Amino acid sequence: KAVVSTQSTGGSKRPHFFTFDLHKCTAIKMAGIRNRPNIHYKNFELSKDGEYVGFQGHEGLFSVFSAKDKQLIKCFNHRTRINCSTFLADNIILTAGQGGFCSLWDMRTWKTISDFQDEGALHITSVGHSLRHIAIGSDSGVVNLYNKDDIYKSNSKPLRAVMNLTTEINRTVFNSSGELLAISSKDLKHSLRLLNTNSLQCVPNWPTSNTPLAHVTSLNFSPNSGYLGVGNTKGKALLYRLTHFQSF
Repeated sequence: KAVVSTQSTGGSKRPHFFTFDLHKCTAIKMAGIRNRPNIHYKNFELSKDGEYVGFQGHEGLFSVFSAKDKQLIKCFNHRTRINCSTFLADNIILTAGQGGFCSLWDMRTWKTISDFQDEGALHITSVGHSLRHIAIGSDSGVVNLYNKDDIYKSNSKPLRAVMNLTTEINRTVFNSSGELLAISSKDLKHSLRLLNTNSLQCVPNWPTSNTPLAHVTSLNFSPNSGYLGVGNTKGKALLYRLTHFQSF
């Protein structure tokens, strides 16, 4: 899922995870937390600087490992089951999940610095962030866009509630400049939208009814936003050119 230098990290439904050496083409099984056999390592996030890997375990447990030597650094507990998480700037971790509850954790003290509830969400299913914004998607299909500074307040209010999709959100991804937010749901065909974060409006002319997206399972922008890649349940990887951006 994520590459750190010459290594790739792979999750597992069992109480261990894997690293793959891209030079030697060998896989190494890494032990999880000792005496916690009930914890799986399927879902994880990698910090953008490649320093940390965070695993979402059972019953709200979040485990942070060093991406370099794969040693456990710290475990902490979110108030409910964690469905998604992300590493923000300045050593902050955002965890979110059941009940719409979100927590911000300071990695320097390993204490919560803010708790808030996503407006209108029953269960949070996806989070994404840029330098300026946080996007939080829920099982109802709503995506709330927050100013990043506002999430440190207990009564955070979204800048915009995007209601164009009606089924569970599985991806919320910003492009590198933060100008575009791509959101998708895999439960309904062709469920993908692009939001302009400056105007807070969805792009009106794409996708169209003829865009062959099918059920979208994954998506991402190229480094300079010239392309949008979309994966679907048909096993296809679709590549779309975003002509607004000159560089690929």
